[in-house]
Amino acid sequence: MRKLALLSACVLAVAGCDPTTYIAQSSRAEAPEISCLTQPQGGCSFSQSPLRVLDEPVELPRRPYKFFPTADPLNFVDAHGKSWNAPPRTLTDGASIPKIFISIVGDPTSPEYINAAAVHDAYCGVGNERGPMFHRAKWEDVHVMFYDGLIVGGTPEIRAKIMFAAVWLGGPRWADPTGAVVSTQGQGAARGPSFHNPLDAVPTWEKQEAMRKAKRYIERNRPPLPRLIAYLRRLENDLVRNQMPAPEDEFQHYGDEGYYFDFILDDPATGYDYPEVTDPGLGTDGT
Repeated sequence: MRKLALLSACVLAVAGCDPTTYIAQSSRAEAPEISCLTQPQGGCSFSQSPLRVLDEPVELPRRPYKFFPTADPLNFVDAHGKSWNAPPRTLTDGASIPKIFISIVGDPTSPEYINAAAVHDAYCGVGNERGPMFHRAKWEDVHVMFYDGLIVGGTPEIRAKIMFAAVWLGGPRWADPTGAVVSTQGQGAARGPSFHNPLDAVPTWEKQEAMRKAKRYIERNRPPLPRLIAYLRRLENDLVRNQMPAPEDEFQHYGDEGYYFDFILDDPATGYDYPEVTDPGLGTDGT
């Protein structure tokens, strides 16, 4: 860790010892949004829609809604032309929003959510752990696919981005599958190494407060998706940093900023490479 912290300090020195400057220069947060909102011609369609489910309700512990197995396969093509598949008998409750955020986001079971939720559930939903698509793509890609599916289903942009923020901050995460590619072929997911989600250690009330900040930020700024992901990265890193006091000697030599930047570089969950950015005129809570 000391070597990495020293490396971070050197990198910051190149950037004029200002982590904000370096992060802003290296960020892709200002990239244009490529999604089914901006490029519907990229694919952006469900097949075998509308979704049919079997009248075989399943109740799972600590889940607020009943689950139903899908009757037919449901395929989705996102804005990048990638294909996603929910096989028959995928369990879905029509909602992918974490329970702790329902009071903030609202009822997530409207008809325009059902297709996106079913495909999302195939890749990471409870009850589908033995399914052929479970964890077969990166968790970041699966949550972005959920956003695309919401847009195609008719969910308004602001609502879709709030729901996306909810699954990003409170939804499941997992180790990258072997090859980390989207595939509709093969039986069983590549489970990969064990994975620790650092947000699991964050108290529920703190995650709920972060979700409220994200909701306000989205409603007030209507950020494009890359900027929203950058903002969510900042929120999650702040949450985790509050739970992980740095060793005293490293703070003594490099200060809080150097240690924090080192943490960003060393975070295995930063595959999207959207580091912290701050919109001009916004406070740390997006207000």
